[in-house]
Amino acid sequence: MKKILLLFLILIFGIGFAQKVKKAEKVKDKFESRQPQDMSVPPPPVTAFPAQYPGGNKAFIDNVKKNLNKDALKNLSKDLKTKIILKVSSDGTILNVSTYGDNEAFNTEVKKAAEKTTSKVKWEAGKNSKGEKVIDIVNLPFKYLNT
Repeated sequence: MKKILLLFLILIFGIGFAQKVKKAEKVKDKFESRQPQDMSVPPPPVTAFPAQYPGGNKAFIDNVKKNLNKDALKNLSKDLKTKIILKVSSDGTILNVSTYGDNEAFNTEVKKAAEKTTSKVKWEAGKNSKGEKVIDIVNLPFKYLNT
């Protein structure tokens, strides 16, 4: 009888003091709750047609690989990765080249190669939904297998 009474009390306390489970919060909701929104600042422009290298962005990556100084990369690890971020003006010229990755020496070499690749080349500018040419940011992953 004591065991049944004890089991019953444990069950009652378990139900009575159970925690309520909150509905799963979305990442967007968490971000917006932490960041106050200033309604006087317009949202960033949406680029409907992103900027393109002549011949496509794959051709740009291939040209960067051709322009890499392979002698400077010999002492680095085998599998190298970085991101090339380009700011393309509305007339197609490159305003800025940045690289972000774990290996700083590799980032420097890729940045030099990307600047050499884009030095005399006009890109096809990005366009908004109205067809107007706009400044665009192009973010391209870059991988290099060191042999």
